[in-house]
Amino acid sequence: MLRDFFAAHLGLLYELSGAFVVLILVIAVSGVLISRFDKIPLQDAIYFSFLTALTVGLGDITPKTRGARIVTVVLAFLGLVLVGIAVAVAVHALDLALYAKQAR
Repeated sequence: MLRDFFAAHLGLLYELSGAFVVLILVIAVSGVLISRFDKIPLQDAIYFSFLTALTVGLGDITPKTRGARIVTVVLAFLGLVLVGIAVAVAVHALDLALYAKQAR
């Protein structure tokens, strides 16, 4: 069953890899924008962007300007989509693995 789960999961992730690449690029571009708006180092802004998009949100860096806040809200929404897709793929892969086990 575990082998079926990983096979299904990797197959689904391969199909969605383009969406994940686009979302990662959006996260990186958001980091650049936040760095420009808030005048913070680029590595801090990208760190903040990934934490925000992955819905971790430690709170050690916060957006100060209106532009950075708008980018952060959009990024948080896209992060919810990213996490939702990852969970949906895992659940679907588990369904496929259980179905494959029952079919034997």
